Amino acid sequence: MASRFKVNPALRRGFDTVRVGERPMTKSGTMSKIFLMLALVTATAGGSWFFLAENQGLLFPALIGGLVIGLILALIITFKPATAPVLSPVYAIVEGVAVGALSLMFESMYPGIVGKAVVATFVVAFAMWFVYSTGMIKVTQRFRSAVTAAILSIFVLYAVNLILALFSVDLPFMTGSSPVAIGVQFVIVIVASLSLVMDFDFISQQVRAGAPKSMEWVAAFGLIVTIIWLYIELLDLLYRLAARD
Repeated sequence: MASRFKVNPALRRGFDTVRVGERPMTKSGTMSKIFLMLALVTATAGGSWFFLAENQGLLFPALIGGLVIGLILALIITFKPATAPVLSPVYAIVEGVAVGALSLMFESMYPGIVGKAVVATFVVAFAMWFVYSTGMIKVTQRFRSAVTAAILSIFVLYAVNLILALFSVDLPFMTGSSPVAIGVQFVIVIVASLSLVMDFDFISQQVRAGAPKSMEWVAAFGLIVTIIWLYIELLDLLYRLAARD
């Protein structure tokens, strides 16, 4: 039944395994794990911020190391969901280091931008939960297909832009602070926001379907992946807007 619902790639595989006799997944159990992972990301990001502020030479290695290790952990959890109870908190800590390093870099260029991005992330996340829980947005198969296609398109653009950057070539609409670049970034933020709606719907569907208790960690992991993505995209959008002033 899980395969009928399309969500972000981190969640899609995790709910395919249902173990007979295991306690069912609950919304309250999932929320507790989401808040735990949020706390780990926030605490680690704050700690790495203050540490890296005093050790600027480690800023770039911390950022790259956190992103690479985080990606490896994310792939393991995605393809081996049984590892989620152990690796999900580790992922949150590792990503917290990367988020702290990235935030410090942006804050050094435009003081106050990180606070705005954090507030914007929580406002958008709450708004998406509200419109989903009140039924203002219906998660239909067409909606899932459209958002999933948009997510895949965005990551293809990221991959192409990264490859071109190796040859000192940039896609003009993916960099800079031109109106087109800002428009593209705004669309990416919208897609990331709608991805949260799919995460909420997937969790609700799986709770109703009686998914096993262990899947709460997979659900929490998937939602945190989206929230971190949304935060980074909002930070990038605010940076582009600030660069125009």
